[in-house]
Amino acid sequence: MQNNRKYNLKQLCTDPVWISTRYFLLFILFSFQQLHAQTQQQLGQHDGPYFFYEAGNTKSVRVVDGKIQVDNSLKEPFSVSTEDGQYHFEVSRHPITVPKEVYRPSDKIMVLSDPHGDFASFYAILKAQKVVNANYEWTFGNNQLVVIGDVFDRGKDVLPIFWLIYKLEHEAVKAGGQVHFLLGNHEEMLMRGNYKYTQDKYKVLADSIGKSYRDFWSSETELGRWLQSKNTMEKIGDYLFVHAGLSTAMLDPKWTIPAVNDSVRRYLFHTKEERQQSEAASFLFGSEGPLWYRGMVVKEEKYHPLGEEDLNNMMKIYAAKQIFVGHTIFPEVSSFYEGKVYGVNVSNESNRLKGRSRGLLIEGGKIKVIYDDITKNKVIN
Repeated sequence: MQNNRKYNLKQLCTDPVWISTRYFLLFILFSFQQLHAQTQQQLGQHDGPYFFYEAGNTKSVRVVDGKIQVDNSLKEPFSVSTEDGQYHFEVSRHPITVPKEVYRPSDKIMVLSDPHGDFASFYAILKAQKVVNANYEWTFGNNQLVVIGDVFDRGKDVLPIFWLIYKLEHEAVKAGGQVHFLLGNHEEMLMRGNYKYTQDKYKVLADSIGKSYRDFWSSETELGRWLQSKNTMEKIGDYLFVHAGLSTAMLDPKWTIPAVNDSVRRYLFHTKEERQQSEAASFLFGSEGPLWYRGMVVKEEKYHPLGEEDLNNMMKIYAAKQIFVGHTIFPEVSSFYEGKVYGVNVSNESNRLKGRSRGLLIEGGKIKVIYDDITKNKVIN
C-alpha cells in the first residue's frame, strides 16, 4: 500500500527519523573533513626529494607547501628544504662507492651521533665548529667528520640531514677530507619496516603514493643505494667508531670489521623474519650486536656490561686506542674505562639551547668536548 503521508516543514523538523538521518549525515561530513584536515597536517609542509629508479626511468617524489609533487624528469642541482622552510640548500647526485674500513687520521676529527631528524641542531654544531659555512658548504678542509648513526626517526627533518651528509661527503673528498656516516639501530629498524618512532608525515606520504615508507629506501632509490653502502664499524688511525658498542660476542675472531660491515649490508634491507633465518644476522641486529649493545656504557646487569679485561682484549683485537659510540643518551658527552670509551649521544636540541656539550673533536692527539660556542671547547683527554 502506497504511503501518501505528507510533511510540512514544522512536522519534518520534529520527525525523529528525519532528525536521526540529518545528524548522521552531518556526522559523516564532519568526520570526513576532520580526516582530510588531519591527513593534510600529517603530510607535512616539506619533504624529499626521493628519487626512485623504475623501469629505466627516474621519478622524484617530494612535498612542497603541503602538496605532493611527482616528477619524471630529474633536474640538478635540486633543492632540499626543512619542514618549516627555514633551511634550504641545493644538492647534486654523485657516484656512490662502498667506503673503506680504515682511514688515515687527519689533524681534526669531529665526532657526532644520533641527530634524529633535528636539522637545526645538526647544522648549528657543524657551522659553529666551522665544518660548514652559511651556504651549507664544506669548510673543514682535509679533516674528517664522523656521524655515528641514527638520522632516522623522532624528528621531522630526516631527509635534509641525509641530503646534507650526502652533499658534504662529496665536497669533503674534493678538499682532501672525509665524511663518515655509520649505520645506527634506527637505520636498521626503518629498513626492516619498523616505524615505531617515525613521524606521521613520512608514513602519510608513502601511503599517498601506494608504497611503504621502507620502499623509499630500497636499492631502487638514490638514498637507499647510498645508505645501503654504509659501514657499521670504521677506524680512523687507532680510533674505532661504532653506533652502540661491542659485546663479548665480538671477541670471536670471525667478527672482523670487514665481516661485520659486509654482513650488516647484506641483511640491512631484510625483514626481521628474514634476518632470523641467519645466525649472523640474528646476532648483528640483536641486543648484543654492534647496533644495539649498551653494555659498554651502561652497568645495569640486564645490558650485560663489558668488563675491563674484556674491553682490553677487544681493543687489542681491533688495534684500537679509543672507542667512540652513540646510541645511549647522556646529559653530557661522557667517558668510560678511564677514557678508553666515549659516549657521544646527547639530547641535541636541549643541549644546544642550554649551552651543553654536543660532541667531540679529536685534534692533535687530544680529545675535546665541543659546544655550539666554539670558545667553550675544552680538552678532556
